[in-house]
Amino acid sequence: MGNSQNYINSKDSDSFDKKTLSIVHLLYPYVKQRLKVGEALGIFPRNMYKTNGIIDDVILSIYEANDIKSIDKNDLRLSMFETANHKLSSLFDKEEWHKNSISTVDILKEELKQLEEKFTVDDGYDLIMNEELDDISYHQNDHEQKISPYDDAQENILTFLDFQDTSLFENHKKRTTLRKMYYLLPVQASNVFDLYILGKLNMQEIASMMKIDIVEVKKIMETVKEMFKKQLN
Repeated sequence: MGNSQNYINSKDSDSFDKKTLSIVHLLYPYVKQRLKVGEALGIFPRNMYKTNGIIDDVILSIYEANDIKSIDKNDLRLSMFETANHKLSSLFDKEEWHKNSISTVDILKEELKQLEEKFTVDDGYDLIMNEELDDISYHQNDHEQKISPYDDAQENILTFLDFQDTSLFENHKKRTTLRKMYYLLPVQASNVFDLYILGKLNMQEIASMMKIDIVEVKKIMETVKEMFKKQLN
């Protein structure tokens, strides 16, 4: 009986492993990019946290907390992203302790306000940035940030921006502009953006996962899209 039970558990484990492996290719770039953001902002030391280590912790947490025999692949996907987002947010919060008493909704609303304040409207009713892209804050890690955040997700970012011209990632100036604009985004806003572009979660899934209104998610994505398109066109 014991051997039979071990065999069943082994089969369940194999099935769980196959499901997780089919999701990791989406989770890995998301986790990797969030760690890069934390490092670029000086929130935690470079190379202190490893992408594979975070993902291993995510999988172990889900394995221990769920009936792996019956877990649906889509539920597993959302659970993996939610767990990863929680773990990553905890890393940021350890340093940004003063934000601990503020809800995610309040943080996102404040960051959306800040993001919108980076624009003004010119005489032609076009959005223009209030901050210069060559601000010194963008150059703190220039020697370490040689590629844009979305070099590994070119198709996704081009689709998001409604760009037909693939030369965006071939043009050094535009790649540099994209990178600088990305690191201009507030932490929570770039997190929403990464979940959408890298994780391929839809806006409703992001809203549910972060426990915020989908309207807030759409506002962030629309603002980021206009900002990027204005500067890259």
